[in-house]
Amino acid sequence: MITITINGKLLEVEDNQTLLSIVRQHHIPLPSLCDSDNDSHGHSCELCDIEVAGIGIKKACQTTAVDGMTVMTESERLSQRRRNTLIRLLSEHKTEFCEPPCQTACPAKVDIQSYLAHIANNDHRKAIEVIKQALPMPLSIGRVCPAFCEAGCRRGLIDEPLAIRQLKRHTADIDMAAFESYVPEKAPDTGKSIAIVGSGPGGLTCGYYLSNKGYDVTVFESMPLAGGWLRYGIPEYRLPKAILDKEIDLMCRNGMAIQTNCTLGSDITLTALSEQYDAVCMAVGASKAVAMNYTGSELKGCYLGVDYLKDFVTDRHFTTGKKVAVIGGGNTAIDCARTAVRAGADTTLIYRRTRTEMPAEAYEIDEAEKEGVKFHFLTNPVENIANEDGWVSEVKMEIMKLGKPDSSGRSRPEPTGEYFTEEYDTVIAAVSQAPDLNFLEDDGIQLALTRWNTIDCNEANMYSGIDNIFGIGDFRRGPATAIEAIADGKTAAEAIDAFLNQGLANMATTSQNAFTLNKDSKQKYIHSTHLTDVTKVMRALAKGQTEQQQEVRFSDAMTHILRLSVPELTLEQRDKSFDEVEKGVTQQAASIEAQRCMACGCEHRNQCALRDYASQCDFTESELIKINRVEA
Repeated sequence: MITITINGKLLEVEDNQTLLSIVRQHHIPLPSLCDSDNDSHGHSCELCDIEVAGIGIKKACQTTAVDGMTVMTESERLSQRRRNTLIRLLSEHKTEFCEPPCQTACPAKVDIQSYLAHIANNDHRKAIEVIKQALPMPLSIGRVCPAFCEAGCRRGLIDEPLAIRQLKRHTADIDMAAFESYVPEKAPDTGKSIAIVGSGPGGLTCGYYLSNKGYDVTVFESMPLAGGWLRYGIPEYRLPKAILDKEIDLMCRNGMAIQTNCTLGSDITLTALSEQYDAVCMAVGASKAVAMNYTGSELKGCYLGVDYLKDFVTDRHFTTGKKVAVIGGGNTAIDCARTAVRAGADTTLIYRRTRTEMPAEAYEIDEAEKEGVKFHFLTNPVENIANEDGWVSEVKMEIMKLGKPDSSGRSRPEPTGEYFTEEYDTVIAAVSQAPDLNFLEDDGIQLALTRWNTIDCNEANMYSGIDNIFGIGDFRRGPATAIEAIADGKTAAEAIDAFLNQGLANMATTSQNAFTLNKDSKQKYIHSTHLTDVTKVMRALAKGQTEQQQEVRFSDAMTHILRLSVPELTLEQRDKSFDEVEKGVTQQAASIEAQRCMACGCEHRNQCALRDYASQCDFTESELIKINRVEA
């Protein structure tokens, strides 16, 4: 045994050990790619510089400890050397992106590239395991997600983005139909309990990951059934509730309990939950409709979008007339319009901007138009006119024009002073939603709120700053998407786990922004005429004795290039039917579509030591230019 000093601490160590093995043995922080299992960069000993008294800077992996040696692993000089080394290593890296742009665009950061590779190989068990590391509800999200990932897909620069959402749904459908669906192994019981208020996608996600970690999780839900907006706001033709039920049941298999018909503020209080449970996650959503107050908006036959959708799947107290006007341009307005059409109504959607400015998904707008929804763009209702029974019978509308962009970046609608009137017997205003804060009225806990009446939480860890309370989803963001709520739910689960085991100060480490390369050097080779040129070549190469045979072979060849075409119900089949519109795809079609992935991210991604070290550096703009430089 010999004695050495590292960072001022005297250590007794084995003879003939390298300094790198010693610091690892004694858990002394020292960056190193040496002997890294996932190091394919070919740069051993590039980061493990240390300073030996009387000798100078040496590499820890190549320096053997000598009795009496004094070593420093941290200094300003060493930090700058490591920083310069990181910049050089990253600039020499051959990968275009640390993580593929599709994963970067996904709020939940699902490892899309990996699960697409598994689908391409028809290994759906592996695919679902990868998906559920970040997204525990692929059955539902595979049906309703706006697919931010597809907007980031680099394949779209060449021809068309991959059908990522549909592939996620495909592998989730296979998993659900399997004899034994995938359920992660549950960690030992922690002896601690968590209360979650709200069983929407965010609350269920938070409960799922915490129950997997061994916590006793209870979800409190005010409605008769769990699911939140997925159940009471997403129509059946988009998300069959039998599918949602199966997914929730699967999520509860590691012990998460759901208590329905339990309303915060009356049946339970926030103060009581905070006292009785080790942590509380508020996932109450934004289920309160925001009224559009104009003359006559209180007449009979006038409803709010959120209330209309919820009533349609519950009590059916509302009346859908023969001629329906839906006001708004978001996904809720589109859902209301497509629901009213299925109820047999002549339906018109009224929006004060143009189609281009509509915040609803373009696909949903197109589907609504196919199904018979009419549109009045650049139009704003100013008065609902009643008949002798006090029921709305006409709507007076003003023609608008587009002005300069407002704070949303969209052109501001401005009045023109021109009006017209149309007959309607039902008006549904679907313009916005907000959290219902009635539960705070008689409660001693005072949560910090924003001017939008959302909870003011730390974005990195969802902590409210009050006691043991966290806030997620629409209650934190305002009206958003299910995938964003799920992202919050997973972040909150990680933060709550750290909060209960490591303390408040360590929660920030649960949501570290990972470094990513952004070289994109191949983009200069992509031309707008690429797809047209390829189509011409493929058609010319298609062989056959007849034109029909040539066309069949051409179409078959193009399936390997163009985006997967997902089967749907015909317009005739959709008429007055709430059957699911979008159908599944075959295993062969899914495999071919997954093979279109260009795998533009590094194979290691979030298991890369080099990326971990880079994530700890706050690189300057000039340093990032060096790192992401694109060679001519």
